[in-house]
Amino acid sequence: MPFQIKENAQNYDVCIVGSGAGGGMAAYILTQAGLKVLVLEAGPWYDPAKNVMQLKWPWESPRRGASTSFRPFGDFDAAYGGWELEGEPYTNVPGTQFDWFRSRMLGGRTNHWGRISLRFGPKDFKGKSHDGLGEDWPIGYEDVAPYYDKVDELIGVFGSKEGIYNEPDGKFLPPPKPRLHELFIKKSATTMGVPVIPSRLSILTKKINDDRGACFYCSQCNRGCTVYGDFSSSSCLIKPATKTNNLEVIVNAMVREVLTDENGKATGVSYIAKDDLKEYQVKAKVVVLAASACESARLLLNSKSKAHPNGLANASNLVGKYLHDSTGSALGGVLPQLFGRKRYNEDGVGGMHVYTPWWLDNKKLDFPRGYHIEYWGGMGMPGYGFGFGIQGLNGRYPDRNGNKKTGGGYGASLKDDYRYFWGASVGMAGRGEAVARETNYCLL
Repeated sequence: MPFQIKENAQNYDVCIVGSGAGGGMAAYILTQAGLKVLVLEAGPWYDPAKNVMQLKWPWESPRRGASTSFRPFGDFDAAYGGWELEGEPYTNVPGTQFDWFRSRMLGGRTNHWGRISLRFGPKDFKGKSHDGLGEDWPIGYEDVAPYYDKVDELIGVFGSKEGIYNEPDGKFLPPPKPRLHELFIKKSATTMGVPVIPSRLSILTKKINDDRGACFYCSQCNRGCTVYGDFSSSSCLIKPATKTNNLEVIVNAMVREVLTDENGKATGVSYIAKDDLKEYQVKAKVVVLAASACESARLLLNSKSKAHPNGLANASNLVGKYLHDSTGSALGGVLPQLFGRKRYNEDGVGGMHVYTPWWLDNKKLDFPRGYHIEYWGGMGMPGYGFGFGIQGLNGRYPDRNGNKKTGGGYGASLKDDYRYFWGASVGMAGRGEAVARETNYCLL
């Protein structure tokens, strides 16, 4: 492919690859400081106020909710990307499995995440000192706490001050009240000594500036928020950065490698424009790779030269190795007390209103460190294709009159079952504590 050098390439102070949590924050801070910045994004432009998926009925989906490889969660989810993308194959070492989800859109995965915004705690920075595993970070919580405060004030995080040592409190907005199923969970958990506290999500329960509206509790953050009430890099970082006139964004630009000079110093990048399939080069004084762990590793390994024969920054031969995915375990069930419950709107924010932070003594565990518990359930508005395994409920519980419920199957009896059981389902997932804190740390 022929190279086409951009005429204004020498004007960039910084070239940022990726527009998600890390790339968006870098663009926001650097443009505010007056630097000329270029952001290269592998996917299309995205603005939830224009790409509107919010407040639509299930039957408005062109495919009635069916997914595609590029819209893996259907039309009503903000995710552009997927696990298998045309033109982007990858392989696994035999005997292993790694399902790589790639987000191809302005703002990356910040458009369709859970918005759980937890801080690394003191023990997370000094893990080896506490359990002998891994290595301690060269910095501690006290070093980054002031920057966590700035992030909270910039993006807006609701929560409550609890004084839990390894769950540091932040600059919180008021949390939403628990839903009915969450009140049941909290009541039962408290009797067992398990803490249940307000969640810490980056959703605006009240306005913090003129550019973003407050949440109106439609529980559809996964669709993208038309008032920018929830945090995503595209609407909360890239959008205001463009107003400085110091930012240029090129979308549908798949970066191939980082360019270096004879001394091995980065001088720019080479990328493929998806629109015309030609290769271009841009020059910059500084290059920032913020393209996710796997994609950034690919670019470093692709960037071979005389100064870096093993790939850029790969003298250790460890780039791209020892990656770990977000892991967890989940279960679900029903609360019979809520069968046939009264109908009312309890949508709330697009996520859990309460959660359980890690509460046990790690020294008494047969596994290292801990996890937190995320809860879901209740009477949200049904989406397309909802079901929650009603076939497993039929015949196991009594009806409104105390008789064994044996209906279901088809027609009116099935509809009656759904009305009866809807709103009684609950679930919980245990996730590694450090994993759940990653996005907020990227924003630093």
